[in-house]
Amino acid sequence: MAAQFELIPSTTNFQSTAEPLIIQVSESVVDTYYKYRFILVVKDRSGTQLAKLKTHMLSSTNQVAVFDISRVLDDYIGPNVVNGNSTSANVLTLGRTGFDPANIVCESYQQLPARQFELELGHEEATTATGEPSETLNEASTTLFAFRDEFINDGDAYARGDGSFQPSAATDNFLSSAPDLGVDSAINAAWGTVREHRIGTDQGYVMAYGAEGATAQYLNIRGFEADGTVIGSANLDLDAVGGETVPTTDAQAVQYIGVGPANLEEHATAASNTDLTALITDADLAYYEVYLSSTVSFIQLNQRSVVHRFTIDEGCSIYERKQLLFLNRHGGWDCFNFDQKSEESLTGIERTSYNRPRGNWDTVTTSVDWTYNGWERGVTTTTVKAEKQIRVSTDYVDEGYNLHLRDIATSRAVFLVDGTDLIPVVVTDSEYLFKTSANDKLISYSFTLRYSNRPRLK
Repeated sequence: MAAQFELIPSTTNFQSTAEPLIIQVSESVVDTYYKYRFILVVKDRSGTQLAKLKTHMLSSTNQVAVFDISRVLDDYIGPNVVNGNSTSANVLTLGRTGFDPANIVCESYQQLPARQFELELGHEEATTATGEPSETLNEASTTLFAFRDEFINDGDAYARGDGSFQPSAATDNFLSSAPDLGVDSAINAAWGTVREHRIGTDQGYVMAYGAEGATAQYLNIRGFEADGTVIGSANLDLDAVGGETVPTTDAQAVQYIGVGPANLEEHATAASNTDLTALITDADLAYYEVYLSSTVSFIQLNQRSVVHRFTIDEGCSIYERKQLLFLNRHGGWDCFNFDQKSEESLTGIERTSYNRPRGNWDTVTTSVDWTYNGWERGVTTTTVKAEKQIRVSTDYVDEGYNLHLRDIATSRAVFLVDGTDLIPVVVTDSEYLFKTSANDKLISYSFTLRYSNRPRLK
């Protein structure tokens, strides 16, 4: 009797490799078998074999077994930070002038944060305990989409992925950890609360979403004055601005869209989107809200994601604003502004030196006496190495940003934003304190960041 899949994760919903990714298999025949019994072959979308796993059934009377393939799949998944439209640039440049502004959506490039895997199940058997086993492969097959989601389940039981990052319902989200502070959407309070962002008009922002299995075709945008008066509305047809609503490759499984004021304004000009230009450049724009939709109409029935609000905040601090781009726990990118005092320093300074004899040893002649100048060095430094670091601090924030900022402390990839460039840094803090207004009153967070590349010193 052939081996068969008993229970597998959904073939459509993204499954997290940070949790056990269990493939349960069985065989209905009760018999004695030698060697291993079940064989699971893992392949990529194109059919290239990545791994072959073998395991025993639990017993001769219970022909069931489980494979955990999370670590296997995780080796082939990684974060993407490249603008797939202009591959020498990063995702924050999506839609911006000089970086293919007509396209504000891009596919993954180089690294693939989500992939489709092919699973083929078979078995092996031998006639004796010392006999050579024979394999029977591909008796059953299925597909699986996997990504990395490093969420903390806080005591909840193991659960398979639910596709919440592949927008097809009003409760689905972008790959973002932006907080929900309980503020109703200005589009319509019945649409639920918004995810909050604060951003300057000259800044970029990018959000990612799982396109495999999603039913969204448009990004709908509506701008508001401070009192809630509607300024205007605009739409982006994802297929027309670089996206692909029917993914056929792993690069298209996760897509990125520029949603910052700089992205939207520069793209609107390049794409002649007059509605978006009027909205994003209005002098009275206080905030705008975006969400994914199946149509251009602002109708709740067509809503395919939660609503994200971007509040315009130019910053009023006397200090220079520092913006960080960081890989969040869902495998997407988030940004945050640090408006309070920042301090740069050089640490771990190392010097290499030698003792140079003073004097004109090589130029003495019968007419030139040996001598030396008082400014000549004895001990001379040949090289200097140092680590450069910066300490950044937030303005006062709501305690609801706790989890959002925690993602910076635990992120595997953090960048300091310099215009349209990204400077790689590493968070050096070894602990993160969850602050509350009850305990800490006004809440501010600070991080120490070490530049990944040492400064060039003469």
